[in-house]
Amino acid sequence: MNTIYAYTDYREYIRDFCTEKKKKNGAFSMRCAAEKCGVPSGTFTRIINGTRGIGPSLLPVFTEWLGLKHLESDYFKLLVKFQNCSSDADREKYYSEILEYRSQMRNRIPEEKFNLFENWYTIAIFELIKIYPEIADPGKLGSLLVPSVNETRVANALEILEKNGFIKRTANGYSVVSEFLTTGDYWESAAIHAFQRMMCSLGTEALVRIPKDERDISTLSISVSEESFTEIAEILRQTRNKIKTVEQNDKNPKKVYQVNLQLFPISRDPDQEA
Repeated sequence: MNTIYAYTDYREYIRDFCTEKKKKNGAFSMRCAAEKCGVPSGTFTRIINGTRGIGPSLLPVFTEWLGLKHLESDYFKLLVKFQNCSSDADREKYYSEILEYRSQMRNRIPEEKFNLFENWYTIAIFELIKIYPEIADPGKLGSLLVPSVNETRVANALEILEKNGFIKRTANGYSVVSEFLTTGDYWESAAIHAFQRMMCSLGTEALVRIPKDERDISTLSISVSEESFTEIAEILRQTRNKIKTVEQNDKNPKKVYQVNLQLFPISRDPDQEA
């Protein structure tokens, strides 16, 4: 069965899900599905046929039954909103969000390949190959990095990228298989934690190593509520997506840059301490 991100109609996804269930268990029926979702079989049939939508109270039940978690659950809810809305403006808004989700997930790195993040320079080399696909010499690639990386380490990084299917050899160098890579918004991996620490460390070193006119580093301390924290986190997520759009539209890239976006508490809530 296709991933949910291949669908723009949640009813089609449910129908395919039920078909898959039926293949694995001949006793499965629409009545069984309705019971799992806690709705009358007639209601379930109307939902599938498109004569009734999934209301807000039923959404958590359906996502749990379908086994959808995190981003998959959010995407399913977005499909429901898209199908349920009545105005053209809302349909256009939700459809744009659907396209954004699908674009992100096409480039999402499977968790079993998170060894890509065991050091900072593997990702940097991936980005370099996008700019200079004609460079096959590991020593040359390593010399372009800041700080520079020796030939052996670059060769190992190229092997990791190639084995995991992120780059492929060409007649005179390498080419990337995907335009950009992302872990997605939900992950639990020691490799990612270590990678983020390395990138934060590089940011600290950049204050000394990189001339001021070649970097942009700023800090901001603010006092906000939990609600505002969530709002700011969403702004940062949207900012990441906008930065990726700028990159994708750049026709003449010359360097690889690292962008670190950080938001964390530097004080405690006394009520939580109690």
